Amino acid sequence: MYRKDTQALEAVPPGPDESRARFMTLYERCYGSIVRYAWRRVGPDQAEDIASETFIVAWRRIADVPRDHELPWLYSVARKVIANRARREQRDRELSDALSVEPESDHAETVTSRQTAITVLRSLSEKDRELARLAAWECLDSREISIVLGCSRATVNVRLHRLRKRLEGLFDSHQREEAP
Repeated sequence: MYRKDTQALEAVPPGPDESRARFMTLYERCYGSIVRYAWRRVGPDQAEDIASETFIVAWRRIADVPRDHELPWLYSVARKVIANRARREQRDRELSDALSVEPESDHAETVTSRQTAITVLRSLSEKDRELARLAAWECLDSREISIVLGCSRATVNVRLHRLRKRLEGLFDSHQREEAP
């Protein structure tokens, strides 16, 4: 007697019509749950945006959505969308804070500090400048930097430690040169 191999059938990627039908069913069944999930975490003003981004991921990865755990999979995606959004907003706030000039500060002092930073960065090797940019400007951690640079995490940690020490020395010597 012939038995259908359901695992083999599930491994075959769905055709465009089947993918669309599955997505529409998934959307109709789960959209409200995802909006409520997001609402409880980020509030009503962002909940629908989070749900939309979640379903964009679901559409792109419809073949990866497990048929027996669709809603938990969507919750996981929504959780990651929320975390990514929070990190993006934090980076935006930090960048805004870094770029804003406090009204009480002396403009000449701000210009001098920026010029010192530019001079110190230019004195570094290209490899060290790239490492500094990845860590400070792109806000990557050592694991992410190791992926970008194609080296081990331990190597990145050692290089970051040495870079910080080198920067301390360069800033100190630059400040001693400027002292009256």
